[in-house]
Formats: sequence, structure tokens, C-alpha cells
Amino acid sequence: MAKRHPGSRRTYQEASTDPDDVFIARVLEVGNWARANQQLVTILGVVVVIAIAGVVYYNGYRETLGAQAAEQIESVHQSIVLQDTEGAKNELITFLERFSGTAYEGEARLLLGDLYLQSADPQQARQVLEPLGASPRDPIEFQGAALLGAAYEEEGRMEDAQATYIRIADRAELVFQVRNALSSAARISVSQGDAAGAIELYERALDTFEANEPARGIYELRIQELRTAGVSE
Repeated sequence: MAKRHPGSRRTYQEASTDPDDVFIARVLEVGNWARANQQLVTILGVVVVIAIAGVVYYNGYRETLGAQAAEQIESVHQSIVLQDTEGAKNELITFLERFSGTAYEGEARLLLGDLYLQSADPQQARQVLEPLGASPRDPIEFQGAALLGAAYEEEGRMEDAQATYIRIADRAELVFQVRNALSSAARISVSQGDAAGAIELYERALDTFEANEPARGIYELRIQELRTAGVSE
């Protein structure tokens, strides 16, 4: 029976931890996989090329569309300056059909909503402005929300109007927007015979003033009138 030599041992080749060796091994693995899956690699390459071409085309399309929208909105402003109200309306309707989703959509809705209000068409104004003023975040949306509140009022939807004004006050960062919104909401409370609600809103507006601001007196006077005479401004 053969005896194992005392000094002999089975040797095992350990994987190299040298970064260069690891990198080369990974490259070889990828190369072997690619050769074994040549058809799949070709398909993936074609898909990547198509995707890149699509992104380039889309970006170019968006740039062209934005430039066209800018030209069209400038034309609308010219029509408004010339007091061509009906022409401006028609241009804006066409604009929203063609350029919704561009950076100029908000401005177009604001202009069209305002034109509808000027021509005593609050229902059309509301439909145009609701996407703009339902959840205001930027300056144009806050302007749209204020017009939306006015459209609701003209339609006699006072609760919706007041809710819109309060939403502006809750979200706006500019003090004048907060004060105007709260004043409008308080005015509606007065018109509905809710003196206590109006006082609460006027007091909230007062909180936006410094102690020595002269304009505080207007709100203090309104509050005093409501407390002493009921529902009157």
C-alpha cells in the first residue's frame, strides 16, 4: 500500500485578488458571454441606437414646438394690445389645442380666462382656469387661481370661490397675494352673513402686517365694524 509522503500536500489555486487580474477576468467573462449570446447583443445594440435617436428627435421636436409657442403667444399679445378680443380668444383656443404641455400653456390659460371674464362668460373662464388654479404653486398659477375665484363668484358658486381664495392664502409666499386672497374670502363671508367667519379671516390677514404698518388700520376698521354693526363693511 503506497504511503503519502509526509511532505506532500494537495495544492489549491486561490483566486487572485489583484485588481488588474480581477478586471481582466471580468473582461474575459463578458467577452465569452457576448460570443455565446451574439444575437441578443446585436438586438440590444439596435435597441440602444433607436432609443438614443428617439431622445435626440424628441428633444429637437420639443425645442421647435417651444419656439413656435413663443411666436404664437407673442401674436396673441399683439391682438390684445390692438383690442381684438375675439381674435385673441380664437388664437388662444387654437394655441391650447396645439401647444398644451409647453412652458407657455399657463400664460395662455391665464390670458384666455381673463378675456372670458371681461366678456362676462364666467363658465368658459372657469373651464379654462380650473387646471391652472386648482393647486397653485408658481406665480402664474396663483394669478390663475385668483381669476378662478372671480369666475366662481360670477357663477354664484360662493363656497367654491371662498375655498379657492383660502387655498391661495394657504399656499402663497408673497404677502400681497395672501392679503388679497384673505380679503376676498372675508368679503364672501360678509355677503353670506357670516360676520364671525369674516372677522377670523381679517384677523388672519392682520397677522401678516408689522405692528407699525399704516395699512393695518384698514383691516382693524373692518373688524371693528363687523363687531359693532354685524354684517357690514
